[in-house]
Amino acid sequence: MNKFKIPIILIGVLIFAESAGLIYFVSKSQDLSKKLETIKPGYQKLSQEEQELKSKYAGVLKENEVLKVDRDNILAQTKSLMGERSRANELTVSLERSNLEVSQLQKGKEEIQNYNLSLKEEIGKFLEEQKRLTRERDDFKVAYEKARKDNIIKELNNKISNLQKEKNNVEGNLKNKQGEIDKLTGQKSKLEAENERLTAQLKGYKKNYAQAVRKNKELGHEVINIPKKFSEIARQNKVLIRQTAEMHYNLGVFYTKNKEYERAVAEFEKVVEITPDDSYAHFNLGYIYAEYLVNRKRAIEHFRHFLRLAKSGDKDVDWVKKYLLTWETYEGKKPMQ
Repeated sequence: MNKFKIPIILIGVLIFAESAGLIYFVSKSQDLSKKLETIKPGYQKLSQEEQELKSKYAGVLKENEVLKVDRDNILAQTKSLMGERSRANELTVSLERSNLEVSQLQKGKEEIQNYNLSLKEEIGKFLEEQKRLTRERDDFKVAYEKARKDNIIKELNNKISNLQKEKNNVEGNLKNKQGEIDKLTGQKSKLEAENERLTAQLKGYKKNYAQAVRKNKELGHEVINIPKKFSEIARQNKVLIRQTAEMHYNLGVFYTKNKEYERAVAEFEKVVEITPDDSYAHFNLGYIYAEYLVNRKRAIEHFRHFLRLAKSGDKDVDWVKKYLLTWETYEGKKPMQ
């Protein structure tokens, strides 16, 4: 019986080796299946593993062939050594089982080959999809470049159109400014002529004022020396006072036009001193203090004198009322009734 144990053990070892090789092959195939799930980011790595798998598969086939040869040799030796029919039957049963396992291994090998073929098909489909996506990407790049160029051309055309509009606006503004310059030149000429006229008038006023002062002194002497002429002198004095007030008023207007506001205020103050009931002397003082010297208190004071002395239909009454209402309300005072 010992001489039959060795062949049986050898057959068992061979069967175990084939099973181990098949399990190793199946295990590697499962690893390959898992790796194929990440085929897109690791396609090159998968190709390398496929080559390694093919190489190992070829090695397994060679080992399987060697095992088959060894098995056949052992079977031949076993048949020659079996002396008993019953033991031969047992070996035959074992051989049939081995053949069954070999067929199962062959079937597993075919399944793995089919699986590899399906993997190749999937890889081919992946490559085709990759080529299609590459073509779509290239087409998209071409379309994008074309659209970008079209947009650049449109933007350039819009910029050119905007620049043309700005140019037209600038030319129009230049024409308007030139017209304003011509207008200001004409106004300057008029102001210079008016200045010359007022200067000449001022000289005449000064001359008249000197004459009036001299005449006033003479009249003063006459009042002292000739009491009978007192009423005539008083009348002439009133005329003289009125003329003096007019002279100071005209000087105030002259200085205002020449933007000498301090001197203008001095002249209008003389008018108010000589003739306190001159409404427009108060108006001019209020206007200068309001618009040029920015003294609201003095402006309001003179505007109130103006309203007290002015006629109800005077054109400047409404403006003065609005000014007083605005600033007294702003300063928190009681609004003018």
